[in-house]
Amino acid sequence: MTATATDQRPNSPAPPGSGRPPRRANWPGGARWLALGERFGLLVLIVAIIVAWSVRFPDTFATVHNWQIIGSSQSVNLIIALALMVPLLSNNFDLSVGSTASLASMLTAGLMARNGWNLLEAVLVVLVTGLLIGAVNGLLVTRFGLNGLIATLGSATVLDGMQSWYSHNLSISSGFSQKLVDFGTATFWKIPWLTVVALLIALVIGYIVAQTPFGRRLVAVGSSSPAARLVGVRVDRLVLASYMTSGGLAAAGGVLLLAQQGSAIPGTTGIGVLLPALAAVYLGASTWAPGQFNVVGTILGLVLVAVIVSGLTLGGAATWVSGVADGGALILAVGASAAFRRRRRGA
Repeated sequence: MTATATDQRPNSPAPPGSGRPPRRANWPGGARWLALGERFGLLVLIVAIIVAWSVRFPDTFATVHNWQIIGSSQSVNLIIALALMVPLLSNNFDLSVGSTASLASMLTAGLMARNGWNLLEAVLVVLVTGLLIGAVNGLLVTRFGLNGLIATLGSATVLDGMQSWYSHNLSISSGFSQKLVDFGTATFWKIPWLTVVALLIALVIGYIVAQTPFGRRLVAVGSSSPAARLVGVRVDRLVLASYMTSGGLAAAGGVLLLAQQGSAIPGTTGIGVLLPALAAVYLGASTWAPGQFNVVGTILGLVLVAVIVSGLTLGGAATWVSGVADGGALILAVGASAAFRRRRRGA
């Protein structure tokens, strides 16, 4: 709704005789600085924290080895976050991404260790399994009209049970391809290969979201599904495709999780994998492209939490600090996203 000539805005001059001094219409350049702060504020905060930790722990934090640990440990989290982000673009949740990744890790190891499959065969089957899981989730939402949050929460529980059944609640730490384990510790110009792969996947997802009709239509569905239907967008197909993409990405994250850990561990599911991804995605929606889920912001969100936890750990903090940081970041990020939406509606 546009303002009429009789509207009294908070920053408008006071009428004569009102008994109060007139207010300044606007701080010069204020909107511009606010926009810059929204876009680059998280990046500035990350740089400030890195500088602070580097000064505090110059012999441990500011080292190649520590950054290799950070990069390697966050690689799987990045892929899971991207898996979560894709359906969120259409305003749908997929809370099964963590459980899908964990099952994929166990299935990859089991197919090689128990069934004698080679690495390529196991990975292909696991990726197809991830796509099928995503398809089931998508059909539950589009064909049966279930709420995505509830449907995928149920799927996550089912997948956790399937993992327990398949693994007999036992870890698999041998019998699978040594190449995969070596890949998990290998580096490229001192950058972990896990990090390189995760960033390449992020680059592809970023391009798809920003530069392809699929990505733009997915964002349009998230903005207003009824409006998208009116202009001829096949909403159900897009949502189904987004869930399948999510499942495939989560399965790929599970394969890299096996490479990272060097073993498939039952119980690596649920909130332990999901929470860092949620925190990163919502932190990303509060920066770079405020109010929108985006790849660059998601990466920055992961880096922020990772550097905070790394510095605290080097300072002797307990292991539970990581969970507190993830949970706190998620609360702050959701709050910031809500504030941005309110401000934009009131603009």
